[in-house]
Amino acid sequence: MLATFSASLVVSPTAQAKSKNSSGTKKKVERPKRVENKDAPTILQAEQITGRPARDLYLDYEVEVQRDQTLLTGDHGIFRQEENETELIGNVFIQRFGDQFTAERANLNLDTGEGQLLNTTYKFEETNGQGKASKIELVGDDKTNIFKSTYSTCEGVNPDWYLSSNKLHLDNTRNIGYATSPVLYFKDVPIIGAPAMTFPIKAERKSGVLPPTMGMTSKNGLEVIVPYYFNLAPNYDLTIFPNLMARRGLQLGAEARYMGNNYSGTTYVEYLPNDKEADRDRYFLSTKHQQAFNNGLSYYWDVKSASDDKYPDDFSSPQNRDLQRLLLREGGFKQKLGVWNATLRATNYQVLQDVEAPIIKPFDRLPQLTITGGQEDVHGFDWQMYAEMTRFWLSNEYLDQMPLKQQQARGNRFIMKPEISYPIYQSGYFFTPKAILNMAKYDLDESPYNVKSLTRVLPTFSLDGGLVFERDASFFGKGMTQTLEPRLFYVYTPYKDQSKYPIFDSGEPSFGYPLLFTENRFDGYDRVADANNLTAAVTTRFLEENGAERMRFTIGQRYYFTDQRVYLYNTNLEESQNRSDLLVMAGGKILPTFSVDSAFQYNQSTRKMYSANFSTQWKPGPMQLLNAEYRYLRDTVDFYGNKLDQVNVSGQWPIAKRWYAIGQVSYSLADSRTIENIFGFQYNADCWIFRLMAQRYATSSVETNTALYFQLELKGLSSIGSNPLNALRRSIPGYEPLSP
Repeated sequence: MLATFSASLVVSPTAQAKSKNSSGTKKKVERPKRVENKDAPTILQAEQITGRPARDLYLDYEVEVQRDQTLLTGDHGIFRQEENETELIGNVFIQRFGDQFTAERANLNLDTGEGQLLNTTYKFEETNGQGKASKIELVGDDKTNIFKSTYSTCEGVNPDWYLSSNKLHLDNTRNIGYATSPVLYFKDVPIIGAPAMTFPIKAERKSGVLPPTMGMTSKNGLEVIVPYYFNLAPNYDLTIFPNLMARRGLQLGAEARYMGNNYSGTTYVEYLPNDKEADRDRYFLSTKHQQAFNNGLSYYWDVKSASDDKYPDDFSSPQNRDLQRLLLREGGFKQKLGVWNATLRATNYQVLQDVEAPIIKPFDRLPQLTITGGQEDVHGFDWQMYAEMTRFWLSNEYLDQMPLKQQQARGNRFIMKPEISYPIYQSGYFFTPKAILNMAKYDLDESPYNVKSLTRVLPTFSLDGGLVFERDASFFGKGMTQTLEPRLFYVYTPYKDQSKYPIFDSGEPSFGYPLLFTENRFDGYDRVADANNLTAAVTTRFLEENGAERMRFTIGQRYYFTDQRVYLYNTNLEESQNRSDLLVMAGGKILPTFSVDSAFQYNQSTRKMYSANFSTQWKPGPMQLLNAEYRYLRDTVDFYGNKLDQVNVSGQWPIAKRWYAIGQVSYSLADSRTIENIFGFQYNADCWIFRLMAQRYATSSVETNTALYFQLELKGLSSIGSNPLNALRRSIPGYEPLSP
């Protein structure tokens, strides 16, 4: 007998009884997102429902079938109660786990998740991937087969780019998509095709061929890289990347990464057999590792190596110019015991020499043992201890290259430096007396002064104090709190002749604000400066109500009560002076969109500027940025041999709808030489971005390289071409990418 219903019908599953415990209450079950609740009832709605109860039901007009995370609608349908299966015809719409489908005809088993859709469109919630297909097979809750389909993340019926394939298999459980005979179309023009391809469905790692990278440089010509990624395990992976360079040949590269609960590391290697330009094998290696144990012991290594001095000139890339000429090779052990830390390490450097601007090789430490410790607020006192034993070594080849031959030496150095202070901090002032004892002993293999044993014991006393005043003020018409912070810092260290002591790892840093408030004006432990001087400085700051600093102004100078007699090198003795250079600094946000940072070092005796740094940034809105900077440091050159009298202008700016210009110019005024230039454009079309960039940059004091590369970023799929974002972030402070 047939029955006719209207409105709605609720079908309770027989499995519902199995979900109850002995007390009859339903258990709460936590389910993953893409798992249906088999206990949920099925709700049927239609203008007309006919059929046999507990058998087949015929649904007509405004049909709607819903259970848990699945919703189906259409013009007509059949619901088979025994199989818990629905078949719909006409204007079919399905929403399942947030994914949406339309079709002319569809059937779906609500228990197994298996079904079939004909002449369909689809849109996936998690990836925003969408397209159309002749047929879609739903294989359970997590697998989908799409036949004669298109795929894109662009909205609309005519997407700017799409991937067509004969069959597209998606497996959400394994995060794998597999396409047969895929062809990538851009503006209806095929640009890439392959017999087959795999890709990750979500933004997660997956083994497979990565998109090729293409670019062109003046050193290597056209470069094409086709990487392959191995997702070996959740905590380690491997990428290999053959790089075909038109001028040099095939370079092979690999990068391995690993990470555990108490260890991590990376190894990177690239090898070019028989470089056609240089007629020799070329390579670069970098490996890092660190590992800790539960007893506070850890060990590490950081080793880099290159085949020859010209490697940075020929193979530094515009995207990542971190290939330095001093390559560190270091390994060691660390032990932490309470407030004490001990480190045993060995250090060596490989020098990739720049012929026009020779680099002096640092001494090797073979080995070095350091012990440090310290505590704060021990009955009001703070204490620190530094102890070191080091064997310094340099081969005769490099020892003879040192410019100051009277400083040539090899040998052992023992350092012990205890410190104790009693800091007093109150709301309106602070005061800190400190005492330091510098002890050193040298046992040298040889010395230009025929002295093989040297000992030094020097005490240092310092007093550091300041006041903090506050008042209400106005800054560009906005209420602020202004502070006035005067500070005095006195240091006394007796004089000791150190002209016969070697220089192993010490230097004289550039004068700046931090150096005004240090006891020793030298870096390292080979020189302890004699001191009887007083630093006077004053800072004023403008603070907003939330405590954020809006602007800061500082002026400071050091006054010498006795002449300085200790210098880094004996041939660098300076004339007597009673005061240091004057240091003036100012920085902060003058306006919410405009910031400035500046520092000037002026010698009042010679009336000359020793150093100057002035930079501004204007950022009135998203993707709107202009930077300008001037840097000057007398008698100093940068890493590429250019004098530090340089200007740098950079920025990004919208120039038309969806079009953005990017650029940077770095120029050495003293050398009349370009250090780095970047010019390019970006186009943002919502579902894709195109970048075109040209870059010219210095690789040494005389060598330059020019690169031209492009990138087509297909959002939700991949990118084609060379990635310029690293170069843009490094060269343009505050650069904002068009996409995350």
